[in-house]
Amino acid sequence: MKLAWATDIHLDRLSENDYLEYKEYLKELNPDRLIISGDIAEGEKVFRSLRDFDETFDFPIYFVLGNHDFYFGTFAAVEEKIRELVANSRNLTWLTEAGVIRLNDSTALIGVEGWGDGRNGTVDISRGYTKDLLLIGDYKDLDRSGINELLNTKGTYYAENLSGRLAEAVAGFENVFLVTHVPPFVEVCFDRSLRIHDEFRQPFYTCKAIGDLLLATMSGHPNCRMTVLCGHTHEKADVQVLENLRVRVKESSYGSWWDATIINL
Repeated sequence: MKLAWATDIHLDRLSENDYLEYKEYLKELNPDRLIISGDIAEGEKVFRSLRDFDETFDFPIYFVLGNHDFYFGTFAAVEEKIRELVANSRNLTWLTEAGVIRLNDSTALIGVEGWGDGRNGTVDISRGYTKDLLLIGDYKDLDRSGINELLNTKGTYYAENLSGRLAEAVAGFENVFLVTHVPPFVEVCFDRSLRIHDEFRQPFYTCKAIGDLLLATMSGHPNCRMTVLCGHTHEKADVQVLENLRVRVKESSYGSWWDATIINL
């Protein structure tokens, strides 16, 4: 089985010609499964692009959302539209609301968005900032304390969402792929000079709640191996966090597309 992994594709930033070229590239690649770990587009382009992918390709598409996918909306409104879109699609699976997906007898796929949850580093928006605060409606009129509370709440929500499926997957399979948008550990969160993000950016670029869940779970299941596929930072990273826990971040950029990473099972 050939998996193709893409992330932070920001389709709204591509010219029409580049968008058509990217679709042709994916069509020729013809993977058995396409995995997208978030930041598909912004605003209405998220839904139009996913619908277009569903109509264009004949292979299953598994995805989670990234922070940009919620821009110009609210968490609840975007999720409801994604839920409706997937329910009426041929090939789309939103991993956050899917069960444990069997890829073969030994390998499973699970996924959840994750969120920069404010638990690593220091929340100080005068020194570390993200456009999420301006472009996602749930942040409107929040002060520093309210922002920090929302970050914590989102991290906890996604960790709890993942917990049951994670336990099922590691108990039933030798290999598990976890797709998430936000890196769960500081050690894989680099800036563009390939340095680990400083303490004022870490709150928005790491999901400690999921990281803690993964450490506890994988430490207790030494016979299962997990690979985490994530994005968000746009910088490549590949770190063996535990002997049986590998975390990969794929490179990406705005305004151009990158080749998908091929994973052969």
